[in-house]
Amino acid sequence: METKKQEEKKIQYIICRVCGYIETADNADKPCPACGFPKTVWAEYTPRKLNPTRKRLLDLHLHPIAVHFPIAGSALTVGLPILGLLVPYSLGYRLFDFAMLVCLVMPLLVLIGGISGYIGGKLRYKTTTAPVLKFKIYLSVVYFALTLIQAYVAYSYNVTAGNALVIAAIGALASLCAAILGKKGSHLFAGLFGPYVQG
Repeated sequence: METKKQEEKKIQYIICRVCGYIETADNADKPCPACGFPKTVWAEYTPRKLNPTRKRLLDLHLHPIAVHFPIAGSALTVGLPILGLLVPYSLGYRLFDFAMLVCLVMPLLVLIGGISGYIGGKLRYKTTTAPVLKFKIYLSVVYFALTLIQAYVAYSYNVTAGNALVIAAIGALASLCAAILGKKGSHLFAGLFGPYVQG
């Protein structure tokens, strides 16, 4: 009985086997606050030891925050031109102008996301040569190139009814790159078959 109590005291963190949420062990009698599953989902979790500087930098979550902007931008470069074709001209040309603005900032957003991902990879894994990380770097270059092409077309010819579908098609390819990058990023944390699944 005493040994069991000592073991319970040693457990500091628990992880949800369903969604991967990490919580302090004193909340083991509560449902998971992230996915709502009952307390039976908790498993013991031992965090990896990190030096304080690396931990502070990783705790900023710069890359996960930075990647939301290009993802949203890519979706806008698909939706705005198509919507501009569907609405009356008085509104459509404003949507085309907004699409052009988004196209022009997209390369910068993708560059910031890529750089933050590279730094995050170095901090978290101490390497960027692992297969998934290398794939993400290559795909980020493709994503960046697509946004450069899109920005060039938008800047050189404006976004109009005549090239709206071209802009949207490039945006769709860029969005596909963003989706694959996000999926591969989730594999880095969760493995291939789901978030932190332990059984």
